[in-house]
Amino acid sequence: MVSNKENMHKHTNLDQLQVPVSLENFTKKLPQRYQNGEFDDSRINQVDREWGQYEKRTRKQWSAVKKSAATVLAASACFLLFIGSGFVSPTMAKMVSKIPPLSTIYDRFDTPVQQIEKNLKKEGFPVKQVGEHVGGSKEGVYIFLDASKEQVEEMKEGVEKTAFNIINSNQYKGTIYEDYYVKVKQHKEPSQEWKEEDARNQKEWDELAQIVEPILKFHDYKQSWGGGQNTVHLEFPNTESPEKIAEIEKNLTDALKAAGKDNVKIERRIFNLAKEQQYQRWGNVISGIAGELKMYKKYKVSSVGYKSLKGEMMQIHIGIKLPSTDPKAAVLAADLRTMIEEFIHTDEIWNQVKQDDGHYEIIIKGKDKKVITE
Repeated sequence: MVSNKENMHKHTNLDQLQVPVSLENFTKKLPQRYQNGEFDDSRINQVDREWGQYEKRTRKQWSAVKKSAATVLAASACFLLFIGSGFVSPTMAKMVSKIPPLSTIYDRFDTPVQQIEKNLKKEGFPVKQVGEHVGGSKEGVYIFLDASKEQVEEMKEGVEKTAFNIINSNQYKGTIYEDYYVKVKQHKEPSQEWKEEDARNQKEWDELAQIVEPILKFHDYKQSWGGGQNTVHLEFPNTESPEKIAEIEKNLTDALKAAGKDNVKIERRIFNLAKEQQYQRWGNVISGIAGELKMYKKYKVSSVGYKSLKGEMMQIHIGIKLPSTDPKAAVLAADLRTMIEEFIHTDEIWNQVKQDDGHYEIIIKGKDKKVITE
């Protein structure tokens, strides 16, 4: 039974929700705990499997803005973005005097992880998966081998040698990859119990989709939708009429009840359309900026993010590893700001965001969280 409190929250705009401090602190510590080895191999394998299943089930349901937000985490997106824009900045040229020219960097499309996997398989190692751990004070590569524990121990030295040869090569000189660790683990197949449970969940999801998707298509519903065992999650722009929302929800409720799934509840999210569209315009741009600035240690950039203020102002947030009081911080911030502005104003990039001319700002903070002003 859903309480009145739950009914109130499920129709609240998610932008208004607050994350409990305890939960926020807990999640911030997870990457370091992962790095410290606090989670055993079975837990790591389970996370990998379940994340894979989540991606498989939600791939077709992602909205454009969610895809844009996700690509911010992928440095590969910035490679294609910078290649396509033909961006060559005088400021960048000054800052990367000891870094290979962008044209030579982008001649390769493989990440170190891809190269490691390719080389290990070529050398005959039974590689099942190579994953990249990002976040926390240390980042690195996990390599899972499809072999016994004894065999993994025997092959470990050779696997590590191949991996370190790649991440320490001239190709990645000056990048964050130089500091990566390498961990070699045994791949473990999921249990039969887990496979059976996953099959049941997939069957339930497919049955739910067969009911929901025709109705949403009939109503020309264009947003993403998702669901769990007993829920269907919908999202609507704040420009949608309450009458249409109510009609869609009623049709879904009736169809679910007719299919014997009257225990499935419908939850909705109302989002600010202007805000979401602004995120869509800037998603790939921020991806390019983040990938480039965080890739090279010379920039001393610790974080890149962006925030839309009601769709009226886009803030680009850059965090650097120097305190705001360091004399070098102001010089670095000025160079970064110029570099970002020049990138944004290249023809291809500007065409994506020019409607926000005068409605974006670059905010650079030191590691003490204080804004660095010129």
